[in-house]
Amino acid sequence: METAVTAMADERMTVDERMTAGGRTAAHGRAMAGGRQAMDFAALTERELEVLVLLASGEQNRWLARRLGITERTVRAHTSSIVRKLNLKSRFEAAIVSYLHAEDIRRAASVT
Repeated sequence: METAVTAMADERMTVDERMTAGGRTAAHGRAMAGGRQAMDFAALTERELEVLVLLASGEQNRWLARRLGITERTVRAHTSSIVRKLNLKSRFEAAIVSYLHAEDIRRAASVT
């Protein structure tokens, strides 16, 4: 089943559907404009990069925690740190950024 993040990033959702799916965010604006703003993924730790990559799946924190072998609370802490460091507004926006910048994130992870 396709996630809202995937449909939104692929621009198959209308503006109204995007608004309903999670509210208007800066990531939505970037996706709608077709541009990809440069993000500084170097500011993230290796584990934060791993969490960020998995956020694009749209899965719950519990699943991410099991996948990474850490607690759900630790996933929330990493997610909060990611949102703060990348100057985002929410976990949802982080998931969109993760989907849009997957290649850049994987490249940053391989450097660390």
